[in-house]
Amino acid sequence: MEFLNVAWNQFEKLATSILAATALLLSCYEMATRYFWPSQSPDWATEIVIYLIIWAVFLGGSSLIKENRQVRADLITQHFPLPLQRYTEIFNSLVGLLFCGALTYYGYEVVDFAVVMDERSESSLLFPIFLYYLCLPVGMLLMSLRYLDRLYRFCFAYDPVTMSVANEDFE
Repeated sequence: MEFLNVAWNQFEKLATSILAATALLLSCYEMATRYFWPSQSPDWATEIVIYLIIWAVFLGGSSLIKENRQVRADLITQHFPLPLQRYTEIFNSLVGLLFCGALTYYGYEVVDFAVVMDERSESSLLFPIFLYYLCLPVGMLLMSLRYLDRLYRFCFAYDPVTMSVANEDFE
């Protein structure tokens, strides 16, 4: 099981890096062509850069949960006694799971609607918009899985020494 977890982490980091690097290169290409060869400047480059960055952000959200770096209010929680910290983290994981699960479902609805409507971008590329919208349900599903893992560990594999809120190295 640990091998699968490591492979998942590596895939997310690699995919996020590739998406971000491709967005950077395409952005540089667009900038160069806009200033030096305006007639060769593609009208779709900015659109694709936005799509790549959004995909990278949604894929990266999952690893933030894994590394305990997601946005959360823990200023007060870190001063709680360890048992109360554990129950607070269980509650937070449940809320995160419900939120991500709802966004996964509604994101799927948006993707399905875009497929049915055959929605396309306005650039000359005519990019199918459902591929852009797909980042929401995919990213939220990955985050939901991370919250499930987090919930499991806080319920059944809790270690107060390494899993306290004040511990920066919790993984």
